[in-house]
Amino acid sequence: MEHPVQEWQNYAYNKWLHLPSDDKNKFSTASDLTESFMVCWAQIQQEEEDVLERLCCDLSVKKEPRAVLFYKQEGNKRFGRKQYTAAAALYSKAISHASPHTEEMAICFANRSAVLFHLAHYSVCIEDIEHAQEHGLPERLKSKVLQRQSECLERLKISDPSGGVFPKAEGVDPSKLHNTGKPEVLHLKSNTQLTNAACSLQLHTSSPKGRHLKAIEEIKQGEVLIQEDAFVSVLIPDRNTLSTKRNWDTGITNCELYCHHCLERVIASLPCPYCSFAKYCCQHCMDTAWRQYHCTECSLGEALLTVGVFCQTALRTVLVAGSNKVSELICRIRTSSVQDVTPSQQEVSASGAKYSSDYEAVVNLLPHVEHHKVEFRFLCGWTAAALCKKLCLNKLGEDVGALSLSEKHNMSEDERKCGCSSEPVVFGTAILRHMLQLHCNAQAVMVLQEEQEVPYSSVESQKSSRIATAVFPILSLLNHSCDANTNVSFQGRCATVRASRSIQKGEEVTHCYGPHKLRMSVRERQKLLKAQYFFTCQCDACTQEFASGDTSTDFCCPKCSSPLKGEDELHCPNAACEHRIRKDQLLLQLQHLEHTVSTTREKLQSNHIAESITMLKSCLSEAKEFLSPNHKILGEIYDQLAQAEASKGNWKAAGVHLRRSTRLVELQYGSSSLELGHELFKLAQILFNGDYFQDV
Repeated sequence: MEHPVQEWQNYAYNKWLHLPSDDKNKFSTASDLTESFMVCWAQIQQEEEDVLERLCCDLSVKKEPRAVLFYKQEGNKRFGRKQYTAAAALYSKAISHASPHTEEMAICFANRSAVLFHLAHYSVCIEDIEHAQEHGLPERLKSKVLQRQSECLERLKISDPSGGVFPKAEGVDPSKLHNTGKPEVLHLKSNTQLTNAACSLQLHTSSPKGRHLKAIEEIKQGEVLIQEDAFVSVLIPDRNTLSTKRNWDTGITNCELYCHHCLERVIASLPCPYCSFAKYCCQHCMDTAWRQYHCTECSLGEALLTVGVFCQTALRTVLVAGSNKVSELICRIRTSSVQDVTPSQQEVSASGAKYSSDYEAVVNLLPHVEHHKVEFRFLCGWTAAALCKKLCLNKLGEDVGALSLSEKHNMSEDERKCGCSSEPVVFGTAILRHMLQLHCNAQAVMVLQEEQEVPYSSVESQKSSRIATAVFPILSLLNHSCDANTNVSFQGRCATVRASRSIQKGEEVTHCYGPHKLRMSVRERQKLLKAQYFFTCQCDACTQEFASGDTSTDFCCPKCSSPLKGEDELHCPNAACEHRIRKDQLLLQLQHLEHTVSTTREKLQSNHIAESITMLKSCLSEAKEFLSPNHKILGEIYDQLAQAEASKGNWKAAGVHLRRSTRLVELQYGSSSLELGHELFKLAQILFNGDYFQDV
């Protein structure tokens, strides 16, 4: 989803192959991104516009009147089966397709209010009743709906429904009725150098590391070091559910579960009045999104789905920053001999200026132009140009193909100096720059979602899911380490960085970009980091592993169980054995085992408990024959065995399996990891259900 649909990628690659040699050379040797963009802009003709338009037709975010009836009827079916959560989601889908101030929308709000009443969300139920009235609730339904409102008020112990103020009742927090996505403010002591950072951090700059942060005092485990709202964030859509080539989808995706602006979990969403895609937790978020970016993005809905999340994030960054700021900084970068206009450590200290979480910091994140393959740069430039052309067509209502890039009217002095002669060029250059930056600087926003392990199970489980892509300028100052000393959590679009262990004075504060020493070998980590982030990691973990010369693998000898060593051909270090086997043979066996374990999970979810236990025990025996005792798949097998036994009420057996799973999770993710916390939570549930209160 980060990149455009495959057909557009193929079209751009074919265009690059057949680009005239002069244009190809001009693009490859361009001295800056404005020149690169202008080459791409010149190539976007009617044919290219038609291709993009055709691809856009495969996706739809338009309001479809027939979909209102479909989703309403599906919601009614779920309501009749008392599947209230599913019914609420389907009524929300119906609302998103309904036109404002119509009977259809009013009835859908009324129906959803009934679901919310049964789910005991009384405050939100009242809000939906108010929405139903605003959109023209039919007289025939008013008495029933108003009776529901009275019952809600009674449940909330509110005696005056016309007062407009809800006194606090037991279990109700009025401040959360209109959630703005703001997490609890932790009141970090002011940092004189950095916004949104603790005073224990200091900005440093060096040639090998660039900008990075160090501790200027001892930091205790668990201390909050950074709390930062995203400069921009984009919820990741599921293109498949929006395809015009398939029937309306009753599945529930993250786009229905989270606010498209603040990324908070939504109980009852409010839709954009003009498209069926954007949904919000409250009017405040809807108004803010419209003012900042959705007023432009709304009419580009299908195009943004086609060009991918990175391109949309780049466009949204430009829209949030505003045209004046974008023009000022893009032109300043082009005319500056140093391609960075953010203050350095020395400049911050000398002037008292702060390194802020603003557009100036965003625009100066490294785009790594020299490291990206030229074909990828062309794809980004080509996509940015096509989007800008469509944006101009929407904005001006006329063909901008004839717009001269040398026009000098309405230009600022900075624009004349740098040669940025029109809004499309400035915006296009900025979008291209941000697309290249996102390859290394995009932050995945992760949340914990409930995961149904086994039907009717007494044990809740959660999984970590990526819901959005975001840009955090201060968080981006943290360099990578394969054994980082911080962890990051998210509440809505706010990132909170905490120390995962004690950090000594003078020690660099680091963040793991993904490859971790507990989950990958040093060679795997080095390969991934070089491919995505263009650097060779020299953290302590990598240095120590290389120095040790250890070539251990995740496999053990099938004959004597000693750990196998080597690269392509693995050998047993046991002198009495010396068994040899090819690594790809074991990888194939592991792949088959993983498939079987995945199949057993599906059987568990279908309530085939006895069959699942038999299969899992067989998998466990096989895994022990050729895998390291600490391999992660063993943890998955133990975890599933615990689920199966728990579903039968065998709490003691479930606890034994889950303790083994917990030990492996701790080895794999660390003693301060969220993953270990999830396992311990499940273990506590099992022990509690089995009346092992002392162990709990």
